[in-house]
Amino acid sequence: MWFEKKIVLKLTEFEDQFPIEVLNSWDVTELEIIGGNFSYFPEDISILKKLKRLSLVSTKINSIPKELFELPELVYLNLKNNQLSELPILTKKARIKTLILGRNGIKSVDQALPCLVDMMTLDIGHNKLSAISDNFYLLKKLQRLNLDSNNLKTVPAFVKNMQELSHLSIDNNPFSASEKARIERELNISL
Repeated sequence: MWFEKKIVLKLTEFEDQFPIEVLNSWDVTELEIIGGNFSYFPEDISILKKLKRLSLVSTKINSIPKELFELPELVYLNLKNNQLSELPILTKKARIKTLILGRNGIKSVDQALPCLVDMMTLDIGHNKLSAISDNFYLLKKLQRLNLDSNNLKTVPAFVKNMQELSHLSIDNNPFSASEKARIERELNISL
């Protein structure tokens, strides 16, 4: 019988190194690291083959390795409130179903989307996105999309054809009055 193993670490601002000892827990299924003052995230994370859920919240990381997305069991990834500006270029399909990227400095997720086609929830609110690219349409299973508080000027018409999408949040973007009217009319969203 297989047991779930969870590790939760709450780090202080004085801890400026990734807690590398967690990599010795090869059988961990859920890892949550909150806080800390480290910016480096190790590629060696790929050793955690059983990891299903990873939360790395409120650290100083500014990049993540593509190996993270290649973990065979990883379905939930929370990278909220870090200093990320982009996602790595992915070359293999990821199993991730929930990706939380809120409160970073991300300008685009476009290059990663073709490998994230199983995603059902994407939270990229409070970032620096200025456009919703055509690659979002590849997310056929996407049910929830949070784009609040970005730099979006428009929402493409194809969004209304995303059949599984049941929740779209686009508040606090600098839409013009005419774009707000179009969004309300075409997408049936009140702004």
